[in-house]
Amino acid sequence: MKKKNVGNNEDQKLRQEPGEVVLKELEVRAALPEERQRVRDLLGKEHYLGAGREVGRTLVQVVHHRGRWVALLAWGPAAMKLIDREEMIGWTNQQRAQRLGLVVQNRRFLVLSETRMPNLASRALGLAVRALAGHWDDKHGYQPVLAETFTDIESFEGTCYKAAGWEPCGMSKGFGREHRADFYREHKRPKKLWLKPISRNMRAILCATDIPANYRAGVNDATPERALPLKKNQIESLREALAQVPDPRRNNRTWMMGTLLTLISMGLLAGRKNLAEIHRFGQFLTQQQREWLRFLPKRGGLAGRRAPSYQALYTLMKALDPDVLATALNDWLAAHLGTLPRALALDGKYVRDLVLTLALSEHETGAPVAVTIASKEPKTEKAKTEGELTAAKRLYQSCDIQGATITADALHCERESMHLVLENGADFLYQLKNNQPTAFQASVKIAGCASPFLPATR
Repeated sequence: MKKKNVGNNEDQKLRQEPGEVVLKELEVRAALPEERQRVRDLLGKEHYLGAGREVGRTLVQVVHHRGRWVALLAWGPAAMKLIDREEMIGWTNQQRAQRLGLVVQNRRFLVLSETRMPNLASRALGLAVRALAGHWDDKHGYQPVLAETFTDIESFEGTCYKAAGWEPCGMSKGFGREHRADFYREHKRPKKLWLKPISRNMRAILCATDIPANYRAGVNDATPERALPLKKNQIESLREALAQVPDPRRNNRTWMMGTLLTLISMGLLAGRKNLAEIHRFGQFLTQQQREWLRFLPKRGGLAGRRAPSYQALYTLMKALDPDVLATALNDWLAAHLGTLPRALALDGKYVRDLVLTLALSEHETGAPVAVTIASKEPKTEKAKTEGELTAAKRLYQSCDIQGATITADALHCERESMHLVLENGADFLYQLKNNQPTAFQASVKIAGCASPFLPATR
């Protein structure tokens, strides 16, 4: 007596049912840990790329009909950098480095061969994407806002992605990343990039000055060291401008002025607060970025470029007149900015742990509009070294802030600073704390603690 082939009977039953009925009854769920090997076996057997390697955060979705698997979708980390994607989103390099975890990539999509039928692929794909945010949140603690994938133009048209509402967004350059973080191998098979917003507020979330709290788990604050705040042509222009600054060093001129000063400027623009952090910033730059800044070749004939040492940076900053650097930066900024942004943030940082630099920077990009240096020497014997508040008042009067909104911390929330901002055609939004107790208590009383800008906690 022959055994019944249950699997084949189920497949035949599935195929005999009307297609519309099957599609309406499709369901999607996240694969269970114990199903991992079955998923890999199916992908390895039926997908033309195989199962692939699992790297970083991953998720597998199973699309089924009455418990019977009909399709698989494997998700993983997004590509490090895609020119067309970056242009579509409109985020900065720093935002990309920090928030790339909010973008996920469809690494594999497989409709099982025994259950294929018209429109099944697009239906399964659309169903999976709608459930993706919830499934990812259950596994990783936050929701992604954008999905991406690639299709091989030599083998597939990408019809199911188009039918499911994905948008084509250019072509890749024909390179694939190898096992090392910064090594890419040319495979000469450019692929079509497809993007699908998962959240309606995708651009606002990825480009916002502050990331919403419920997306913080997807933000990586440990990686922005690699992100440069300026583009390649801007970096080259800045390096040429800073190369004209007179070199104050008597010895140890191995490193060019333009290279060192550009690295210091990039570090300050990227939020590094002292020379040690700027040195670390340089150590984490990629080989391509090091080439843009004209880092020196490695010694001993080794491939690549080495970053400047802390001593090289310290030696220069110890001898350099900071006012000369501030003037050179302001001249370059004035020549390249064109118009002022709608909102500027005031922030002070210490270079060499001794010299205070104060900058007005764009909210969206972090790029400075103007900088000044707090005076190191007291003007009189009784006078103290100039601080951030006094330097800020000089900055308001020395640059064009017409039409801007200045934001700053509670240190700057005092009458004279406010008058200077208004007199120069700008508005201000300052923090108010108990360093101004009378004003703080009056504001709390007026607002009744109902304003989000005046929390009940002090």
